[in-house]
Amino acid sequence: MSDDAVKKVKDTEAEAKKIIDDAEVKAKEIIENAKSIAEESYDAIVQRAKTSKEEFLERAREEGEEAVLPIREEAKKKIIDISKISKDQEAEIVKSVVERIVNNGNS
Repeated sequence: MSDDAVKKVKDTEAEAKKIIDDAEVKAKEIIENAKSIAEESYDAIVQRAKTSKEEFLERAREEGEEAVLPIREEAKKKIIDISKISKDQEAEIVKSVVERIVNNGNS
């Protein structure tokens, strides 16, 4: 083989190695870029899910409060009514005890 042919083969091999090295670097860049895009997409999806969850929970709380409001109002009315009955009964019991003491002495 002539020196010229050997030189061409070596140059071609060097060029092929450079192309392979460049391709490996480019492949790594593509993979890193894809990972970055995937992570950003994942983070965005998670953030949207958290936001949706918080909005859903807030709506559920509001609806729950609205649903409970009439029940609370009714309970307050019943408590007031019971308190009135208890005060009326308390007065009657005191009156009855006083009458017993007056009528019986030590009862």
